[in-house]
Amino acid sequence: MTSDGPPREEGFSKDADKLIRRLSLVALLLSRGGRPVTTEQIRRSVEGYPRMSDDAFKRRFYEDRDELGKLGIPIVAGEDPETRGEVYRLPASAYYLPPVHLTREELTALAACLAVLQDRFAYSKPLRLALVSLMQGRPELLQEASAPGAAAAPEPGAATGPGAAPGPAAAPEAGAAPEAGAAGLAVVAEPGPGAAVLPKLQAAIAERKTVVFRYYAIGRDEERERTVDPYGLQLVGDEWYLIGFCHLRQAVRTFRLSRIRSRVTYATRAPHDFSLPEDFDLAAYRDRPPWRLGAAVGEACIRVAADMAWWVQAHYARCGTIERLDDNDIRFTTAYSSAPEILAWVLGLGEYATLEGPEELRTELRAQLDRLDALLAAPPPDLAGAAPAAAPKARRRRRTGDDWRVEVDRFTRLTALATYLLRHCDESGEGLLPVSRVCEDLDLTPEELRADVRLLNLVNFGADGALLFAQYKDRDTIEVWCDLAGETFARPARLSPLQADTLLLAIELVGGQAPVASGAALASAAEKLRAARYAGPPTLAASAQLPPQDDVFAAVSAAIRDRRLLDIEYWSEGTGETTERTVEPYLMVRSRGEWYYVCYCRRAQGRRVFRVATTKRAVLRDETFAPRPDLELELYRREGIPSSQAYAPRTATVWYSPRAARYVEEEQPVDRLPDGSCVVRQPYLDDPWLVHHLLRFAGEARPLAPADAVEAMRRTVRRLREQYGDGGDA
Repeated sequence: MTSDGPPREEGFSKDADKLIRRLSLVALLLSRGGRPVTTEQIRRSVEGYPRMSDDAFKRRFYEDRDELGKLGIPIVAGEDPETRGEVYRLPASAYYLPPVHLTREELTALAACLAVLQDRFAYSKPLRLALVSLMQGRPELLQEASAPGAAAAPEPGAATGPGAAPGPAAAPEAGAAPEAGAAGLAVVAEPGPGAAVLPKLQAAIAERKTVVFRYYAIGRDEERERTVDPYGLQLVGDEWYLIGFCHLRQAVRTFRLSRIRSRVTYATRAPHDFSLPEDFDLAAYRDRPPWRLGAAVGEACIRVAADMAWWVQAHYARCGTIERLDDNDIRFTTAYSSAPEILAWVLGLGEYATLEGPEELRTELRAQLDRLDALLAAPPPDLAGAAPAAAPKARRRRRTGDDWRVEVDRFTRLTALATYLLRHCDESGEGLLPVSRVCEDLDLTPEELRADVRLLNLVNFGADGALLFAQYKDRDTIEVWCDLAGETFARPARLSPLQADTLLLAIELVGGQAPVASGAALASAAEKLRAARYAGPPTLAASAQLPPQDDVFAAVSAAIRDRRLLDIEYWSEGTGETTERTVEPYLMVRSRGEWYYVCYCRRAQGRRVFRVATTKRAVLRDETFAPRPDLELELYRREGIPSSQAYAPRTATVWYSPRAARYVEEEQPVDRLPDGSCVVRQPYLDDPWLVHHLLRFAGEARPLAPADAVEAMRRTVRRLREQYGDGGDA
C-alpha cells in the first residue's frame, strides 16, 4: 500500500480526496446512532483509509478529527472495555443543528439581513448557507420573508458629527418611489479597499496559520514586512481591521486592511502555526474611541456645555463617568491612552468643551492653540508647485470579480448541498431540480455545483451504501436519488463557527431594532444564536463608535413601519442649532458605520435625511400619512450616502501639514506640495462646520480661502485661548 494513495478517481485533487474521506467518516459515525466504532472499522470502511499505510492512516485520521473539531463537529474518543483499543463516536447532538426555536418574526428579520446585505457584503455566502440551515434546508422560505430595502443620504451638513471622520457634506439624489406600506431598510456595506485580502485572512484565522504581508504604518510613514498570527477581524464603519500578534512588535496589534501593500501569504507549510491565547477576547477591541485604543496612561476631565451634553451622554457614556452640574453642563471623565487623540476630540467640540485636567494635558492643549494661532498669522504657503490631485490612496486598489468574497469552507458547503438535495426528494426518494434554482438558493456557480455533485456521489457511510446519487438529466436539470445513508444528511448540520459569527455580524450591521415586524426581533434572534453557537471564541465582529440611541431608533422604526408622523428635535452640526420638525419617515440606512433616515420634512417642504446620532428626541404621533409617490429614493438603495456639491455649496482651500496629509489623502483627493504637505478643496455648508472639522487637526491644518472662513477660524482660536487663560494678542 502507498502512504496516501492517489486520488480515488481521475480528475480529483488531494483536497477533494480529503473531503470525501471526512464526509464518509461523519456519515459512518452518524449511521451508528452514537454507538462506538473501532479504529479497525473506521480504517476498513471509510473512503481513502484502506489504501494507506499504518503510519499514514494514523496521521490522516488525526488530521481529519482535528479539522472536523474546528468546524464544530467533535468526534469523541474512548476505550473499548473488551479489547482495550480505541473507539470513536459522534453523538447526533455534536453534528445536527440544535433547535433554535426562532419565531416567524425572527426568521423574517434574519431574511431581511440577507436581502439588504446580498451582493454588498463580503460574507454573504456563509450568511446565505447559515440561513438555509436555519430554514431546515428549504431556502424558498427565505423568499416568503418580506425584506425591507432602501437606503438614504444625510441632511445637508449632517454627514459628520463632533469626533467623526472628516468628509464632505452629503445630500439626497434622485431615485424611484417606494412601495406603499413597505418598511425601509438598507445597509450599504460595499467592500472597502482592503476587502481583497479578506478571504485569505479569514482562512488563516480558521486554520491558525501565520501570515506575512507588507504593511504601511501611517503614523511612522514607513512600509515594512510584518509576520502576524491572525486572531480576528473587525469591521469599523466601512473599514476592516485585523487583530493579531505581531512578531515584529512582539505584541497584539491592529492592522487596517487598506494599508496592507502586498499579497497575504502563509509563513509556513505546516497545517497550523499557532494556538489562540486563552485570554484573547475580540469583544475587548469593540467600540473603542480613538483615545482608548491602548493601555490607559491617564484620566481626562472635560466640562461639556449644556448644548452638547446630550450628545456626549448619548454616545460616550460607556467610555467614562458623567456628572451632571447645576447649569445643565456635564463633567465627563474618561481614561485615555493617547494624549493627541483625546485633545483632538476636545478641540473638535470647540467652545462647547473645556478640558479641566490633568494640567499636563491643558498645557499641551494651550501649546496646540498657540501653534495654530501662529500658523494662521503666518504667510500662506506657495501653491505653485502643487502636484495635481490624485484619487485617495486607500481607494486606488479596486477589486475585480468576486475576489473580495469570503467563501464558506467546502465541507460546510457540501453538507449544505447534501441536505438541500435530500430535502427536495419526494416520498419515493427521488427529486428533479432546475440547476439555476439550486445555484441561486445556495449561491453557487454552475461549475461549483457540478464539481460538488460529482464529489457527493462518492461519499459512502461505512461501505454499506452511498449518501445519494445525482446526475445531470440535461444541461439545466439535476436528478437526485436518496440512497441508504440519505437520512443521515437530510437534517442540516450545526452552524460552523464562521457561519454563526457571520450571522451575528449581519445582525450587528443591520441593527438590533431594525424596522421589521418586531423591533426587537434581531436582538432576540441574536441571543438564541449565541446560545446555539459551538463553543469557542468569536473571530468576527463589527464595531460602531457611535451606537444609535435606542429610544430614537425605536421611534423611527415604528414610524417607518406604521406610516406615522414623527416629531423630532434635531441638532445640526453645521449651524450648531437645534430645530423642531414634523417628518414623514420612509427609509432607514446604515452606511459608513452610521444610521440615517430619509423623510419628507413638513417644515422644509421637501425631502430631508437625518442622522440618528444627532437626533436629540423623536416622538411618535398617532396621525398617519399617505406615502408620496414622487419621493425619489432608488439611488440610496444602491449607493447609500452620495456626496453632492449642490448641497455643500461652498468650497474651502485647506492646507494640511505633511503628517496630517498622510491621513487626509486616504479619504479624499489632495494636491501634494514639494515639502510633503498638501492642499485640499473641501466642500462645506457653513463656517462652524469647517472650523470644528479643522480644529481636530490641532495646528496641522489651516484654511487658506475663502477669507470669511479664515477669519472665523482665527476668531474661534482666539476665544479658545482666552477660555484656557491666555488671551494672546487678541
